[in-house]
This record gives sequence, structure tokens and C-alpha cells, in this order.
Amino acid sequence: MVGAVAGAKAVEGLSQNKATPYIIGGIILVGIGITYFGVIRPILCKTGIADCKSSKKIRDIMSYKGFDPNFARPEKVTLSHDRAKQLATQIYDAGSWYNDDEGAIYSALEEAGSADNLSLISRMFSAMKYGSLAEYITYYLDDADEVARVKDILESY
Repeated sequence: MVGAVAGAKAVEGLSQNKATPYIIGGIILVGIGITYFGVIRPILCKTGIADCKSSKKIRDIMSYKGFDPNFARPEKVTLSHDRAKQLATQIYDAGSWYNDDEGAIYSALEEAGSADNLSLISRMFSAMKYGSLAEYITYYLDDADEVARVKDILESY
């Protein structure tokens, strides 16, 4: 009984304190900030809804014409269809839930050598039911350095 009375007195004392609403408001604001910047914003950046630096680089990569499976001009393509399939499989096999082989992806992109060849690889990648090559690469190479390296390779074409 004494504990209940002491608790009631403490709550009554807090309600008479004019700083209590500000303390509670501050705690709520800090909680909202932590939730937004710790949970919501990373999700928005990852999905590309929010304009974050890394997601902008990823959008730049995904909008590159070589990732369009229909871009390849037959007279400009220098890879054979078999080699394009091998490179598409090499890129697919490089992605893993445990340990990605970024080097295999980089070497396949470097071997492509042109937007037309990359478009052929992208066509083979989607034909083998792997999905979009651009989405696949940006999913597994999400680190800023990795994205910058891919962008450098694409700019060298």
C-alpha cells in the first residue's frame, strides 16, 4: 500500500512539473528520428524511392543503354551468342547470398567491351530466365565502390 501511495505521489509531482510535456515530446521526436533514419530511409534508398547518392548511381547504371536487351545492333555485335550465354551465366553464378564474386562480374562487363555486346549479354541473361541483368547487378553490387567500378567500366565503352 505504501508503494502505491508513493507511486501516486510521484506521478502527481510529474504532472505538476511544467517541463514534463517537453521531456515527453523530446523523447517522442527522438524515437521518430531514429525510426526514420535507422529503418525507413534505408529502405527508401534501397528501393530507389528516396533520392540517395547510392541509389542515384544505381539508377544511372540501370538506365545505361547496354542493359536494354533490344539495343544490340547486329552489325556492331562482336560476341558470339555462345560467348554471350557464357558471360551471362558467369554473371549469374557470381551472385550469392553468402559471398559475391565481384571480380567475375567486372571481368564479364569488361569483356563485353561495348554497349551492343552488353545488350546481347543482357538478352541472353533474360532469355535464360535470370531476369533483368541491370537489376541483378545492382542488387549484388550495392556498395558505393562496387557501383563506381561498374560505372567506370560502362563509361570506358
